[in-house]
Amino acid sequence: MEDIKEMRSLVEKAKREEVKAFNEMTSDEETAREQQMQLDTCITYREECLSGMKNAGQSGLSVVQVRECQLLVKYLDSVVETRQYKADISNDSFEKSEKAWKKKNEHYINLKEQLKQREIEERERRENQMVGGEDSTSAAAEKKKAFNK
Repeated sequence: MEDIKEMRSLVEKAKREEVKAFNEMTSDEETAREQQMQLDTCITYREECLSGMKNAGQSGLSVVQVRECQLLVKYLDSVVETRQYKADISNDSFEKSEKAWKKKNEHYINLKEQLKQREIEERERRENQMVGGEDSTSAAAEKKKAFNK
């Protein structure tokens, strides 16, 4: 019975750890999604600026205006590079936390199944004792052997 109490305690602890890992994973997933959306927005804006620069000659922009557009695109390139770096880090973090959650989830499920099996075995053992089943018969046989020696 004490063994089952310890097992229940381990299952509860494993469940808390699994929930914590799940929460971290979902938080990392949300961060990764946000970083990817920001990256996509920056890439789209940069593409629009590049497209605008291609049409700059046709729209009659001055040399100064074209130079400003070039500087803007150069700046956007660095922003995209930074956003890509952040998105990559966020994705890596999410993948690591997902692996950690899966590991903790499997551990929790295994412990829960072990507990269930031990509870079934304990219940069967108690039922056998109550009706004078195998346990009480084997215990009586052990006592008889010890007495006959």
